[in-house]
Amino acid sequence: MPVLTLWAQFLFCAFFILVSGQKLSFYADVIAERFNLSKGWIGLLILAPVTSLPEFFNGISAVLWLNAPNIAVGDILGSCVCNLSFLAILDLISGRVSLSQRLKGSHFLSANFGIIMICLIGFGILIGKHFYFAWFSLISLGLFFLYFIALGLVFREEVKIIASELVHPEVALDQAIKKFLLNAAIIILAATWLPRVGKELALVTGLGQTFIGSSLIAFSTSLPEFVVTLSAFRLGSADMAVANILGSNIVNLFLISIYDFLYLSGPLLTFVDQQQFVNIFSAVLMTTTFILDIYLKPAKRAIFSFLSVFLISIYCFNSFVLYLLR
Repeated sequence: MPVLTLWAQFLFCAFFILVSGQKLSFYADVIAERFNLSKGWIGLLILAPVTSLPEFFNGISAVLWLNAPNIAVGDILGSCVCNLSFLAILDLISGRVSLSQRLKGSHFLSANFGIIMICLIGFGILIGKHFYFAWFSLISLGLFFLYFIALGLVFREEVKIIASELVHPEVALDQAIKKFLLNAAIIILAATWLPRVGKELALVTGLGQTFIGSSLIAFSTSLPEFVVTLSAFRLGSADMAVANILGSNIVNLFLISIYDFLYLSGPLLTFVDQQQFVNIFSAVLMTTTFILDIYLKPAKRAIFSFLSVFLISIYCFNSFVLYLLR
């Protein structure tokens, strides 16, 4: 297929994700108001799984039909790094008030569970061949249960924070739910096609699987997170935006346990290239930096904060190292 046609398909899908992502954030905001739930909980409960579905379908395709576990795991870890870089963008457009100052929820639990799950994947790549049952790793079993423990603990924390007064009283609840589901379906369809186009474009470049999965395909599958996160932030829901990013990372890492169960050739993580430790190191470092920032809550800031500069630097360094190791 001609390269221009591939780029046209890429931009076509991106357009629908952009339009529907803005509406998805709006109707998620309405649903949070009507159910009197915190924006952080809505972002984790419904936005994060919807925006993570492209990673899910891409990974299923990689392990079931392409026999490419490295692309599946690389997409997940690369998407985590890509998602965390979006925090820098939010901080940059936050103006003189830092991103952490705009947050009402703690987000500590989501961030810390993300670090634990990423580190567990690192252990799985190193020693997963010694800890398995039948054909799947016990590490993946740990990821599976950690996800539901995280949901329970975050809910217990976020339930203390109720939504603010009605900002969109003109929108009925049933209408908000229907339009949320409609726009979610549009995003899923467009974002599921994006990785296919990304793979075709990647083949033209002749780069390695790790770099492809962790950069081009990861960016393609992370586009819904970016659009929905930015739209939520512009609506004034900073907590929903951040919860979508951190929640998407938790959902993404949980998906590796699903891939492992479906990959019948053996423990999935034992087939993953150790170059993925570049992604693991970057994701842990970026998440830790964000935890430190929301703990300190810097009130005064220049145009460029330490958080945004550091996160963007790590993201660029991560991409550069993967390119060298391609």
